Amino acid sequence: MALRLLLVESDSWGLKMDVPLRTRFLEMKQNGCESVFPQVILLSLADSDKMKAEYAVDSVITKPLKASTLAACLFQSLGISITQANNEKKHHGPDSLYGLLLGKNILVVDDNKVNLRVAAGTLKKYGAKVECVESGKDALELLQVPHKFDLCLMDIQMPERAIEAKAHDQKDNADNSEAGSAAKKAQWHLPVLAMTADVIQATHEECTKYGMDGYVSKPFEEKQLFKAVQKFLGPSTSS
Repeated sequence: MALRLLLVESDSWGLKMDVPLRTRFLEMKQNGCESVFPQVILLSLADSDKMKAEYAVDSVITKPLKASTLAACLFQSLGISITQANNEKKHHGPDSLYGLLLGKNILVVDDNKVNLRVAAGTLKKYGAKVECVESGKDALELLQVPHKFDLCLMDIQMPERAIEAKAHDQKDNADNSEAGSAAKKAQWHLPVLAMTADVIQATHEECTKYGMDGYVSKPFEEKQLFKAVQKFLGPSTSS
């Protein structure tokens, strides 16, 4: 990966070294490496305009560093506008799909390998840790308590229904346990959402019939997926 930015202290860039770093970079340019030459941001105590001209760098930040100054300089050097940066922050915030799925362990069950690959790729894009299996039997083995998963997504047309029964068993065990607290129930009961291309009322009724907690469209649609998983993975459910 090409180096895009270099933050360097003025003494390292200047003349106090036996072979100044600036000299080495100039030699690289002369040897035809200019296309991969990074922008140089100098950290200095001296006047920024004077140092920029004297040391032939792209930008100078005076020390001590301030976060706002550094951020503005980086945005400018990378060609990122403040609006773009704010949009990126919003996309990755706690109220975004990325914020919900980041670091979550999700089990995906589908007997179609292509569907598995597409679903896993989408979930990983939002920061989730994904494990895929092609049968309810394999899913049950992974869901033996204690398991690591926060959510299970399963194709609604899977021929095996054992996983839904497992979800019921987990909930019943929690209800009948000696410590029947809300925290205990949350530990035992894994939310199971159906993946379906037929998002209609009949689908909702079928999910309820089999004891599933809801459904998501297939292929995933960001707003609908967010709405479906928010009640299970949102901040209020993590305490």
